[in-house]
Amino acid sequence: MRHIQAEITDVQHSKLCYSMDRYCGHPRQLPFRNFGNGEIVVAHHHAPANYETVENITHGHNYYKGRAQVLLQRSLDNGATWKRDDDVVVWDHSLDLEERRAIMERANEPAASRMTIDITNPDSIVSFARQATGTEDTEGNPTLECFAFRSNNRGRTWETSPTKVVPPRGYNFVGIDGQSPIQFPDGTQVVPAWVDNRNSGTLRDYNDAIVALYGTDDQGLTWNYISEVVRDNNVWGRPGYANLILLSNGRLQCYFNRFDGVRNDIELTYSDDGGYSWSRPQPIVSWGNSPWASRHRAGDHWNGWLYRSPWPVLLKDGRVVVLFARRKSPSGIGLFVSEDNGVNWSDEVIVRDDGSGSDLGYPVATELDNGQIFTAYYFMEEDGNNFGGSRYMAASTFHLS
Repeated sequence: MRHIQAEITDVQHSKLCYSMDRYCGHPRQLPFRNFGNGEIVVAHHHAPANYETVENITHGHNYYKGRAQVLLQRSLDNGATWKRDDDVVVWDHSLDLEERRAIMERANEPAASRMTIDITNPDSIVSFARQATGTEDTEGNPTLECFAFRSNNRGRTWETSPTKVVPPRGYNFVGIDGQSPIQFPDGTQVVPAWVDNRNSGTLRDYNDAIVALYGTDDQGLTWNYISEVVRDNNVWGRPGYANLILLSNGRLQCYFNRFDGVRNDIELTYSDDGGYSWSRPQPIVSWGNSPWASRHRAGDHWNGWLYRSPWPVLLKDGRVVVLFARRKSPSGIGLFVSEDNGVNWSDEVIVRDDGSGSDLGYPVATELDNGQIFTAYYFMEEDGNNFGGSRYMAASTFHLS
């Protein structure tokens, strides 16, 4: 692998949503879109939090997400400001269980009764969500189900009847994150998905987890399983956090994370037949040229993932940028760059390394009209709250040279 040179300039950081009595997190699981002309929407889980116990800020629908709203924020000036008057609550996890189940039951309504929405329209957006509305598990907690809601007005309002996305045979869970679906010339669209058996308590059976491809040919009224993208048969690490880009030559690329095994990296696989078959995955990372090694701060030491939740962006000039979170001290946001469609990659570039702990990341990213890159993620810094400080929504903009 040949290492190319990459550098970022004009880096600016900002807060999108911050409060010491809130936990704001995990944006990549939720809707994100750059509509152009300065308009960006970013969503995150927004929950009351007192930071008094670890359980109060623990992830999962039985913890902080169970009291969270899915809050969509809107900027009309390339992320410089985010007016709270434009906030939209897409979903409320704190609703009573039976009320949430009643909403999800609408997925069983005939397709003819659904809103007519053209999801190929640039003003349309799809929100995939993991809902704790399934049958109870052995501990009495509702299991997770996957649903999709559509909007035809840039996320200002949403349809009231969702689409249920079902796992393939042999699995009991499917989850889809917030990347905009990839659209082919015929108008069909595809998204990557998590598929495993976490609803039966076997999440850590690595051979039982795959990244899959789902697609729609009916404007999102149904999402169908298409293929298995990758699985782990060697206990290298459970594959997940997958995202897609479509190159100008028609090649579909899938970037994903390996974790919970003996390998933690970011890997790339591709398909030349629309996603039915996939190449052998290859890592885009390497060891021995880390810019993080010299950035350790005295007194800061916590372990965590070197690479978490990659997000690829295909730039207008043809370069591919992959943003990621680093959860080991020093923790923060980094990126890789390729100039040849993923054959060769730059060394890691640090966007920021001032996180106060490992609970951060899940970046989303896009190229702005002016050529800058915008990325949003959740972050933490010491502000007087326990456990490393408040979790809040942050953003960075920069130029890539």
